[in-house]
Amino acid sequence: MARSLKICVYAISKNEEQFMERFCRSAEDADLVLIADTGSTDETVALAQKAGAVVYNICISPWRFDHARNAALALVPGDFDVCISLDLDEVLEPGWREEVERVWEPDATRMRYLFDWGSGLVFNAEKIHSRKGYFWHHPCHEYPRLDARVSEKYVNSDKLLVSHYADNSKSRGHYFDLLALSVKEDPYCARNAFYYARELYFYGRFDESIVELQRYLEMPNAVWHHERCYALRVMGKCYEAKGLIEVAEGAYHRAAAEAPFTREPWMALANMFHAQGRWADCYAAALRALQITQREHVYTCEPESWGALPHDLASIGAWHLGLKREALHHVQEALVFAPDNLRLQGNAKLFEDSISPIKEAESVVE
Repeated sequence: MARSLKICVYAISKNEEQFMERFCRSAEDADLVLIADTGSTDETVALAQKAGAVVYNICISPWRFDHARNAALALVPGDFDVCISLDLDEVLEPGWREEVERVWEPDATRMRYLFDWGSGLVFNAEKIHSRKGYFWHHPCHEYPRLDARVSEKYVNSDKLLVSHYADNSKSRGHYFDLLALSVKEDPYCARNAFYYARELYFYGRFDESIVELQRYLEMPNAVWHHERCYALRVMGKCYEAKGLIEVAEGAYHRAAAEAPFTREPWMALANMFHAQGRWADCYAAALRALQITQREHVYTCEPESWGALPHDLASIGAWHLGLKREALHHVQEALVFAPDNLRLQGNAKLFEDSISPIKEAESVVE
């Protein structure tokens, strides 16, 4: 395919030598791979240069991600058409260049594509953008924003272009302070208000999380139903952790009302009912989740809601209700997703053995 675009892949780095070869190899079809290094003391810079990347040393102090990415973007020559922002633990999938060339239009400014975050979570991402008109905003969970003088036009791809291979050895301890700064700097940004509230939940600061989640839900620009549903699920988890089960149940039902065609709030209810031994409610909530068959590519999706878990909880609920055939059906469906799960295998045998005499009796009924 003839190349009509000049494409730059750009990233920031610090002590990420273990990813550099893989990263550069995935981006080798770019016209420029540009890395802004923020103070590596390992072989990151040397390996990047060996792989053909252009490396600049930058200093961002005090640290924040948006300033670092803006510094990297500023180093991209002005004659480039398209910029692709990546982290070093991400890779471009084979065929990415052909897909960008295929969907990009002369007046396009941004591209949506599928991004594999890992752990079964795939959603639409938007970090492919035109060279001019964009800047990064927010100290953490930074996001490319468009200059108000430029008109934005999206192009869309349904192909997986970027995959993430998380470095779980990295601490996320600095995220909390940066998110707090982000909310202080831009208190009307609904997106980071939610991220901050969720981070408080991760830290076990449930009362503070509930306050910030409520603030998010009351914001006039907090209108995306998937994120509002997610916020209410986090609120429900906070109330569960505090032992306020009835209030948690109410939050989960509010979540379901915000996004009624998503499985996640129904699975939150099914999980809570399972923990409490409320078997009829557990069975009903799991069945309600299973009625929803279309999984959307959004970051608020929870992969476990789309695997074995709904059928697993349905089978357990059915078993406790004496619905043995339904229990066997659902555990067999769960095993399709998790065939090596020993507990599911054991349940399947138990359920099958429990109804085998019934099968014999039925075989002679005329």
